[in-house]
Amino acid sequence: MKHFKKFSGAVKNLMLISGSVFVFFLCLEILLSLLWPHKVFIRSYHEQYNETLGWVNKPNTDGYFYLRRDIRFHRHHNNHGLRMLRNVEFKKAPGVKRVLLLGDSFFWGYGVDDNDIISEVLQDMVGPSIEILNGAVTGYGTDQELLWLLEYGVKYSPDIVILGVFPPNDLDEIGHSIMYGYPKPIFALEDGRLSLYNVPVPDTRETRRKAFEEPQSALGKIKKFLRFHTHTYPFIAKRINNIPGVRKFLLKVGLAEEFTTALPGVKNLTHRSENILPLFEALIKEIHSVCKDINSDFLLVFIPEKENTPGALIKYKDLSPDAERRNTAYSKYLYNFALKNKIKYLDLLPAIRNAHMKGIAVYNPAVYDHHWTKEGHKIVALSLYNWLNKKGDTP
Repeated sequence: MKHFKKFSGAVKNLMLISGSVFVFFLCLEILLSLLWPHKVFIRSYHEQYNETLGWVNKPNTDGYFYLRRDIRFHRHHNNHGLRMLRNVEFKKAPGVKRVLLLGDSFFWGYGVDDNDIISEVLQDMVGPSIEILNGAVTGYGTDQELLWLLEYGVKYSPDIVILGVFPPNDLDEIGHSIMYGYPKPIFALEDGRLSLYNVPVPDTRETRRKAFEEPQSALGKIKKFLRFHTHTYPFIAKRINNIPGVRKFLLKVGLAEEFTTALPGVKNLTHRSENILPLFEALIKEIHSVCKDINSDFLLVFIPEKENTPGALIKYKDLSPDAERRNTAYSKYLYNFALKNKIKYLDLLPAIRNAHMKGIAVYNPAVYDHHWTKEGHKIVALSLYNWLNKKGDTP
């Protein structure tokens, strides 16, 4: 009887512990689903592998892209992979001017439908005598934008090239040969000259297929189920995989697989922080030089990050309270850099702050998303239109 009571007490304690653990993870699951969704779901991706650029837009893509199961936007890539509603050829029509946009997800139009992106809004403003080409690719840094211009952009014979820079991302992206879990090219500044490394870019398509699409083991299948049906597992697994010692132990005991987004065997080349800014400047100057070689005007555009502007009618929840200070510093830095190197410069900060003060929702209000709303795209398109109009390039 005594042993039975001990056994019964042990069972109760075990059940209590199990119940507490269950409630903890249930609460964590609910919390993540509401505030920080991590559940993996099948997406129709709009990029494809490229051995020089890492990835490029997939041509003839059409359909919805889901940010979450309940949030989506429609995106269309034309015959060349440009996010445009019409097909184009490299040779431009007689008498038509071409404006080529280079950039990342801001100019590409992440989060908004095709008709609402900056290039389509600007196209409606300028009319048929000017052709707006959207050469932006999500996730690109200034290095990939230079390579894309050399590989594809020059073929369109643009009259004006507009480069959008978002320093919080760009200064990070040019410093690594792996970004967002994908290998990419990387430049180094050596004796004042740009040298290209990590090309051809490692092809990890098979690695990802084995990791996410066709796991062979029972454990792999369980992990696949948890990735697609819970928020908690991806949240925890990502952090565990980022600890080298822990990951090495899990691999050794068979609880982790080699085929993961950690990209085993693919070296991540990185730059020291003091080398980033000189490299960033060299890349922009090289883009300017390429534009000169093809007789194209070049415009450098500063894209500010989302901030809490004092006195605004709309208060955004910003991930950093220092966004306003950083935006002001980047604005002045890029102005002086452009002035010194005789580069045309457009600062979007005044227009965006002005709209923000008026209560216009320029940025997506979600905490985890700094991209523009369709109203934000209209404001940026109008800023570009005014610049083109002042320059005398609009009808």
